[in-house]
Amino acid sequence: TLSNELKQIEVALYLDNIAKNKTKIEEIDTQFRQVEKNIQEEKYILQNKMQENREKNEKLDRLKKTLESLRFELVEMDKGIAQLNNEIKIGEEKINHIESSNLASNQSIDELKARIAIIVGDIDKRNNRLNALSQDRKKYSDFLSTAEEKLSEILSRLDESEKRIELMKQEVMDELDILSESRTRLNSLKNEKQAFIERESKVEDEVKKTVLERDKQSMLLEQAQNGLRKQKETLLLKKEELAHIEQTLQSGKKELELLRTEQNKCLSELQATKSRNKVLKDMENSLEGYNHSVRAILRECRQNSGFGQGIYGALAQLIAVRENFETAVEVSLGSTLQNIVTQDEYTAKKAINYLKEKHLGRATFLPITSIKPRVLDTNTQKRLSDENGYLGVASDMVQCDPKFKDIIHNILGRTVIVEDLDVGIAISRKFGFSFRVVTIEGEVLNQGGSMTGGSQPSKSSSLLSRNRIIKELDAKLSVLSKQYQKLERTCIEKAEGLNELEEHISIIQKEHQDLELIVIREEQRVLSIQDTIEELGSKQQMLLADKNELSRNVQALEDDILFESKKLTEIEQNIASLKATIEEHQLKSKAEQASRDAIHMDINDYKVSVNSVLESMEQTRDSIRSLNEEKTLLENNIDKRLLDQEKNKERVEVLKAEIASQKEKIKQQNEYKLGKNLKLEGIADEVAALEDEVSGMLEVVSSHTDSINILQDQYNKLEVRKAKLETELEAIQNRLWDEYELTYGNAEEYRTEISNIRQTQTRINELKAEIREMGHVNVSAIEDYSKTNERYNFLFKQKNDLVKSKEKLNRIIQEMLAIMKKQFLEEFKRINKNFNEVFRELFEGGRAEIVLADPQNVLECDIDIIAQPPGKKFQNMLLLSGGERAMTAIALLFAILKLRPAPFCILDEIEASLDDANVYKFADYLKKFSDTTQFIIITHRKGTMESCDALYGVTMQEYGISSVVSLKLSDVDKAV
Repeated sequence: TLSNELKQIEVALYLDNIAKNKTKIEEIDTQFRQVEKNIQEEKYILQNKMQENREKNEKLDRLKKTLESLRFELVEMDKGIAQLNNEIKIGEEKINHIESSNLASNQSIDELKARIAIIVGDIDKRNNRLNALSQDRKKYSDFLSTAEEKLSEILSRLDESEKRIELMKQEVMDELDILSESRTRLNSLKNEKQAFIERESKVEDEVKKTVLERDKQSMLLEQAQNGLRKQKETLLLKKEELAHIEQTLQSGKKELELLRTEQNKCLSELQATKSRNKVLKDMENSLEGYNHSVRAILRECRQNSGFGQGIYGALAQLIAVRENFETAVEVSLGSTLQNIVTQDEYTAKKAINYLKEKHLGRATFLPITSIKPRVLDTNTQKRLSDENGYLGVASDMVQCDPKFKDIIHNILGRTVIVEDLDVGIAISRKFGFSFRVVTIEGEVLNQGGSMTGGSQPSKSSSLLSRNRIIKELDAKLSVLSKQYQKLERTCIEKAEGLNELEEHISIIQKEHQDLELIVIREEQRVLSIQDTIEELGSKQQMLLADKNELSRNVQALEDDILFESKKLTEIEQNIASLKATIEEHQLKSKAEQASRDAIHMDINDYKVSVNSVLESMEQTRDSIRSLNEEKTLLENNIDKRLLDQEKNKERVEVLKAEIASQKEKIKQQNEYKLGKNLKLEGIADEVAALEDEVSGMLEVVSSHTDSINILQDQYNKLEVRKAKLETELEAIQNRLWDEYELTYGNAEEYRTEISNIRQTQTRINELKAEIREMGHVNVSAIEDYSKTNERYNFLFKQKNDLVKSKEKLNRIIQEMLAIMKKQFLEEFKRINKNFNEVFRELFEGGRAEIVLADPQNVLECDIDIIAQPPGKKFQNMLLLSGGERAMTAIALLFAILKLRPAPFCILDEIEASLDDANVYKFADYLKKFSDTTQFIIITHRKGTMESCDALYGVTMQEYGISSVVSLKLSDVDKAV
């Protein structure tokens, strides 16, 4: 067969390669010994030369330090001399600067005295201007007082006239209301009289019917009372039966509740275990925790079976460790857990090329054929077994396929696991730190003596423990599922028994309720008949009383009709008289209003003139104060400059003395510097000679070092060649065992002479290709279905969440609309109340309100404004005159502002449509409202301007240049 032929040829090729590798290893061992001898000889010579060189270098360092110290002293002396020269130059420059400063100071003093003379003249001119302005202010103030007295008299007369007219108008409105009420009352009396006559006839018929009905109801009452007594006796028996069965049901429910509590507890634990198991399996399936490059290789192996040929997986996937040794083994392996185990070097090369092509990073590979075990010798293991706290070699704690044992022994064969750090330290010292020691908690004592330890990061699972935990969770899930199913069956059986009992109770309750309803109906029927009998008796008495009362009312109404007719005639005559009087007073008021407007204009002109004079006077006073302050500053400046000149003279004398002292110091420093220079030259010559000797010695040392490096390179190359040959030899032997389970001795029977290695290898590859073409079984269908089903369930759950969220959002919107509607109606009522109050204040009477066009849709409907100024009917705001509409809108604005007072408000020509009388009313109300709100008003109306606290006007005297004129009316009143 193909397999037998492949075995015969490949085993023979393995034996041939093993023989060749052993011969090469023996040759390399001979070369090793010669190179080691040469290295030792060169190292001895190099050590002697380096000792001699160190002694000369120490002497050279001492001389250089002395030389450096002398040079530093000379540099410091040069710096000191330079510093003294600089100080001399600075002193001379200061003297020149002081003399120049004195000359400039004299010139400034002359200029300041000239400026003082000019200022004195300007002060006299401005004092004369101030006197003239004071006379103008007195003249305009007198004019203003006279005009205001006249205006006060006219306003007083107008106010009295308007009050009389308004009182008469209100009296007319009151009379009209009385007239309307009187007419309505007269018609009502006539209708009421006719109704009483008709009612009296009907009452007589009702009395006869009531007597017959009362006798009939008395017979029905006796029958109903007998039936009620029998139904109550049956109800009592049914109630006792129901109480007994309900007691049995409550006892059963308590037992079921205990079972369900236990079932829910089991279900919670089952779901938590399932969730954790799923997370760990997802992590394992998605290779979470592995490096990007390792994850890429393992995924490609899953997806491409051809690529995965010869790749067994990451080391963490191929081994298992008891839970108590997991931390120690994981710390020992470290990043090696993510190394990828391959069949041979060629498979590793294939994976490395894949990483290069895809730019996926780097990974470490462990070819089975090239890695040999590294273990502790038998004597060491025996000595360790006698130590207290020794638990074993790490490689022995790992369970894996036998073909991976050499890799495990290579990585962990020289790692010992102990109980704690104290034991580890003792063992490491005893064995001279010749191997690595790891404690159960993960502390490490490395070969050579270094230690690693500290706190371990808490992890729910690691790469090493993940598969173990998954298996444990699978077992736990099986136990919990069986327990849950048993509890579920018990609960169902118990619930079915209780349901049957509840159905029986429901039947009895239904019978009980039916009896109760029958009893209640009978009781109500008895009570109803009794009430009917009482009502019929009362009705009979009332009908007789009504008949007598109706006769009396008809006579009284005839008297009232006669009285109302006389009163109606008197009211009509009174209204005609009031209207004539109102017209007469209105004609007189028009003449007074014309005089008032003319005086208003004169007063405004006088106020502007007075304010202008006051501003000019204030500006003149400010100018005089500024000139006096400038004069004082100039005089102080002159005194300061004279004082500075005296101080400068004293400083010049001090500077000259300092310069003479510094020149003497420079002379002494130059003499000391000359002696130091002579000493420096002698030491420098000695240093140069010694440096030449050291340089020659370094060349000799370098030559011997190069020789040692060359020999060491030869040694390393030989060591690499030997290791490679040993690895190849071990790999061949491992493949021989892994593929055919043959040792080197057992394989001798397959030895044959190989004439052409290339042809033999070609034939081996052909046989392997033919075997691979037989194909593989696809086992991923179940996993694909599971993932698709999980995705479907996830999307279905999301859809349900969205539907619930939509319903919840609609409920929230409806709740918000209800809250908005409630708040709107509350605030609407408050605004309506404020609107009526403000309207009555501005119009001095009348009424107003705002009305919703559609009370069922308050948030979207229109709002109508209805108003009734004094003397007019109640109508829509749009039917009023322009001034009345403006005044009504102002009232609504202030009603809203009254609800939510603002600290600051701007009004832009809001009263433009009002007549003069209403402008003054608006201004007075605004003044009243200004206690809580500051108003800025843009206006052209004089009445509004007169009531303000401050007035600002913008003018353009020149094209393109605006200027602002301000006037505080409160200051004007004080000045006047």
